[in-house]
Amino acid sequence: MDIVALGTVAMDVILQVDSLPSEDGFALIKERNYMDGGSAANVIVQAQRLGASCGLIAQVGDDEIGKAIIGGLDKEGVDTTSMVIKQGGSSLHTTIVVGENGKKFILLNMGDSFLNLKACDVKSRYLTSSKIFYTDLIPGEPAFYALKLAKEAGLKTVVNIQIGIPMMEQFGIKRKDILDALSYVDVFAPCREAFYQLTETEDHMLGIKSFMKTYKGLLLLTLGSSGSISSQNGELIDLPSFKVEALDTTGAGDSYLGAFIYSYLVRNMKLKEAMHFSSAAAALTCKAVGARSSRNLSEVEEFAGKLSEEVKK
Repeated sequence: MDIVALGTVAMDVILQVDSLPSEDGFALIKERNYMDGGSAANVIVQAQRLGASCGLIAQVGDDEIGKAIIGGLDKEGVDTTSMVIKQGGSSLHTTIVVGENGKKFILLNMGDSFLNLKACDVKSRYLTSSKIFYTDLIPGEPAFYALKLAKEAGLKTVVNIQIGIPMMEQFGIKRKDILDALSYVDVFAPCREAFYQLTETEDHMLGIKSFMKTYKGLLLLTLGSSGSISSQNGELIDLPSFKVEALDTTGAGDSYLGAFIYSYLVRNMKLKEAMHFSSAAAALTCKAVGARSSRNLSEVEEFAGKLSEEVKK
């Protein structure tokens, strides 16, 4: 396979409301949908839709949600032969409340399966037979084990952090653990919240300057409507985002990263070209509801081409 991932897989319950309520406030539910989600799964599904061959390592329960999660991955063509199923277990699922202009908040129900994946559940031959390893570092023990194993086997490694450091610590993953693991990471793509907390500044340019004094790989930051930035070997690339009418921003960052892994590490595009391609993929994801509303290769290439022409104008 091109990519093996270890990380978050879930079922998303999407509640579309008239507006996000303030404290003690009310909101009218307009629509309810059940959609496959989980950051790591979303990332590799995007890569799979673009043409990469992908597999996922995670643990789900044998409940209906777990069966639906595996069924959704199978339908996408993602290899699930290394998924672990806990007998009598309950699977991770989220409730995502989406209000006006795609703004949202997320409620987590962790279940009793996902976080109990162990390092011994990772099949080393399965992992090292791929070219690229991706993880969002949850659960910590198997993620750090697999990351080190992948790097030592010569795979390209990509690490993303989807949540802030305080919540990572609730899952047993400390700030020091993350920083110590960076020596095994070729591409580091933390969310803004986590990056600000790691660098102890909310000025991302100051944070990049400080962070790159010790990190030797490629740093990739997505900044929502402000675009994306990469830093490597003293070179900084800053690209704007593409303006679309957003129905739901859920999964846009996952789509960007899945498209980036595919374009930069599988197809070997130049860095700036890969970032442009990934921005197009993320923008398309925002035009539909759900974390798995990412598009296929022909759609992304066509949209990226149109955006290139608009920039030239």
